[in-house]
Amino acid sequence: MKLILPSLSSVPSQNDTGWSVMLALALAIQVILYRKTLQGVLRDGRKRLLVFKTIHRRFANQRLKRLNSLGDDRKSHWMWNYSQQDAGTAEDSDQSSADGTGSTDGLISSQKKLVLVMVGLPARGKSFVVHKTLRYIEWLGYPTRVFNVGNLRRKLGKAGEDANFFNANNADATLLREEMAMRTLDELFEWIENQGHVAVFDATNTTKLRRQQILQKASSRRNVRVMFIESICDKQDLLEANYLRKLTNADYQDKAPEVALADFRKRVHEYEKVYETVEDTEDSGRACYVKVFNAGEKIQARYCQGFLQSQIVSLLQNIHLCPRRIWLVRPGRSITSRKGILGLDTELAPEGHRVARAIARFVDTLQLERSIEIWTSPVKRARETVKYILPHNLKRYVTTTLLNEIGGGDFEGLTYDEIKQLYPKHYAARLEDKLRYRYPGVGGESYVDVISRLRFLIVEFERKKRDVLIICSESILRCLMGYFAGYEAAKVPYMQSHDNMIIELSPHRDGCDIKLIPLEFVEDSSEDASTAH
Repeated sequence: MKLILPSLSSVPSQNDTGWSVMLALALAIQVILYRKTLQGVLRDGRKRLLVFKTIHRRFANQRLKRLNSLGDDRKSHWMWNYSQQDAGTAEDSDQSSADGTGSTDGLISSQKKLVLVMVGLPARGKSFVVHKTLRYIEWLGYPTRVFNVGNLRRKLGKAGEDANFFNANNADATLLREEMAMRTLDELFEWIENQGHVAVFDATNTTKLRRQQILQKASSRRNVRVMFIESICDKQDLLEANYLRKLTNADYQDKAPEVALADFRKRVHEYEKVYETVEDTEDSGRACYVKVFNAGEKIQARYCQGFLQSQIVSLLQNIHLCPRRIWLVRPGRSITSRKGILGLDTELAPEGHRVARAIARFVDTLQLERSIEIWTSPVKRARETVKYILPHNLKRYVTTTLLNEIGGGDFEGLTYDEIKQLYPKHYAARLEDKLRYRYPGVGGESYVDVISRLRFLIVEFERKKRDVLIICSESILRCLMGYFAGYEAAKVPYMQSHDNMIIELSPHRDGCDIKLIPLEFVEDSSEDASTAH
């Protein structure tokens, strides 16, 4: 805004108080006008943004018409020059996220390594903790692998050994078990030095001596950090359930259940004789550990100060064994999304209202003992979809921008066909690496960015003990389903999209059951296709 003042040539003398009053009055008027203008800009921000996107789209259409009117030789020259000017931002940002990092989002460097050492008596929930941790780390984009000593023992023909094999007084068996543990550990360090970034050493590791040997081997490697994860269980009902589950593994497959159970109890007793919990004094007083009690009922952590260590602790303090269901569904199509246009926050199209009503009918069919939670993004089509469900069994409704569709940046308002013709280098870069490709401009995101912001919600959904319905866009659905289905980050962008389908997830201690439920559409001319309930 231009500040208008009297000409300096007409400035009166300093003794003229009228000049001071006039100057103060002029400044006050300008401040008032400025505030009103600023309030108007803020109030109409959304409208102005939509106008800008519309202008951007019209400009792109004009360029597209011009391109189609050119001859092949001139078209190639024009597109090459334009792509050179336009591709720099995305190419530069992609390069920075792809080079010199260990994870897809560059949260740790390629030199740093993390070894997770499991600790605990048999049947105390170590496998449950390993599965949860491994799935989360791989989904974040860290190359991860589990090294299990028991698998090596069975591979070497020692499956089915009775409890005496695990007796500390059995010198020959103790020596053999120690050799197998060190052999597995050597394989772990060889892999993590050459390929991976996070390795899990899955064994009981119940003595201070064993843990000291692990720390000594780690100290001889550069930039390797050891984190102990101890699983403790003192609830008898959980223990008995875990004991029965152990009877299905390879050690007891040819034995009667009662014989196998008695032998397994003896094995646990042999381990209990030498069991030593992790203490602060280990690793010269610098022991980094987290203790998980009763599958997530309580945790205790020490020196878990790195990014990945803190992420693991955050996850483990929210895990539990309570059964629940999580439903994922895409909202009805909007006016712009039905045309394949990227971004733009517009209302539901007529067929989008049909989808919203079908989702509401699905909620009606659920046999719910208590109300569910509904999570969605604040975009118009998601909020309009929720309006159909609000009169139903609902006690809590949460909106968060963390569930927003992947940001299209400068390409919002365009279709993929238009991007292909106008920005061929960007289009090719996205096809080559859909995980790391980031749309150019302010607000542009990659799938890596989406996974990074969703990690907060993953921990929240792991914590939930009630059923949850998540209404989200395609990219968000892929990322969430990728986590619960156990996909590594690189596969997430290529997961199959499910239109007009409810995805039912039922997490359990061994993973997650997935069920696809088609939406049921009812043709009813009495329904108003343009308004919600």
